[in-house]
Amino acid sequence: NGTFITKWGSHGTADGQFSSHAHGVLADSLNNLYITDRFNDRVQKFTSNGTFITKWGSYGTVDGQFNEPHSSTIDKLGNIYVSDMKNNRVQKFTNNGTFITKWGSHGTADGQFSSHAHGVLADSLNNLYITDRFNDRVQKFTSNGTFITKWGSYGTVDGQFNEPHSSTIDKLGNIYVSDMKNNRVQKFTNNGTFITKWGSHGTADGQFGLLLGIDVDSSGNVYTVDQTNSRIQKFDSSGRFITGWTNPEFSKLEDIELDSADNVYVTDRSKNEIFKFVQAR
Repeated sequence: NGTFITKWGSHGTADGQFSSHAHGVLADSLNNLYITDRFNDRVQKFTSNGTFITKWGSYGTVDGQFNEPHSSTIDKLGNIYVSDMKNNRVQKFTNNGTFITKWGSHGTADGQFSSHAHGVLADSLNNLYITDRFNDRVQKFTSNGTFITKWGSYGTVDGQFNEPHSSTIDKLGNIYVSDMKNNRVQKFTNNGTFITKWGSHGTADGQFGLLLGIDVDSSGNVYTVDQTNSRIQKFDSSGRFITGWTNPEFSKLEDIELDSADNVYVTDRSKNEIFKFVQAR
């Protein structure tokens, strides 16, 4: 389960290096990887085995600059959306880093974010879902930033959140959200209707120490990053535990992504490395 293939990365500012936080990981249709290099304020693009291709971004507030980028996603046209966390906005680029548009500001109103525009996700219609961490909600937008709807508030009941971290979508359009401080996954329709949930705090199968990254494979199975327990867990779409694995080299895992062949990539923010595995079956 989770057979190791390769890894790359180290601490630094050069191409292929990361500054203390190799954060979000994204695969495109060609299995190129985009890594949000948080404290270097940039996005780096690699082949699926870690060969550096290009990069963009620097620290700042103007178009194409970042203040701690967190996550990225890609739409059906190949455009890349980056959650520019401390600038409280989303930026949209071509897949080689040419700036297209942006939206967002700090606040609690529709289209605003509270200090952490966190996870970012695109669906098959190129709508965007943003996990607005400290507003404890998910916001949905068109591909150019027009607000559509939102759901969530602070709490522990169904449909509420305690710092939602990331989200992913299956082929049926269902949205899975990692409800970080509640140590659970919640599943919704693409307009926010609650479907089911699973998880609690702990170390047993199906429990989490700190639930962060989340993704689905081509069969609709759900993969999660459990940072405190230094492991990856795999569930079916209803939350039934299937398998899990760890690695003696894991330190502080952050995000997870599956490519078109269902290979698994995870970012280790403490070791500034990207790990690649054959998916657990």
